[in-house]
Amino acid sequence: MTKHNIRKLLAQIKKLEFLAYYDELTKVYNRRGFFENSEKIFKAVVYRKKELERRIGYRIPLSIIFLDIDNFKKINDTYGHKIGDKVLERVAKVIKERLRDSDIIGRLGGEEFVIALIGCDLNSAQKIAEDLRQRIEKLTIKTFRGKLKITASLGVVSYKDEKSLQELIARADQAMYRAKKGGKNRVVVL
Repeated sequence: MTKHNIRKLLAQIKKLEFLAYYDELTKVYNRRGFFENSEKIFKAVVYRKKELERRIGYRIPLSIIFLDIDNFKKINDTYGHKIGDKVLERVAKVIKERLRDSDIIGRLGGEEFVIALIGCDLNSAQKIAEDLRQRIEKLTIKTFRGKLKITASLGVVSYKDEKSLQELIARADQAMYRAKKGGKNRVVVL
């Protein structure tokens, strides 16, 4: 195999890895990428929690933010999928700009994003979620019908004694649904 062929093959492998683990539209992890990366962190936190019983005073906090763009179906129905895609891209950009490189961001599907905040307690996670909510609320997208305002509902939780990452995310999802039922464009902490 020539050097040129090897470079070409490596480039194709890199592209396939991107497609397997990232959402092509938003450039954040897709469901698979998010869970593979955050599962490792969750296991480390659970292990450290068990270790805590032997070494008092040492604990790695882990918080989850579940974010859902408000009225997204209506946005797609009213303005079309091209504008809907633009909304997703802009929200993902706001999330990426606000968070640290060590935080894990994933698009679970549709208009739902999940964020794993490593080393972040519940109080700090709530502040981050509120800041994200305010930043998203300031977004406007130009459409053929004028400016479109965007809002999001966010649920926030921190690791307690959940047996799995899915349980922790399910609690964050419950908090997000409470935010929706409470009037949308808000943060709810459980």
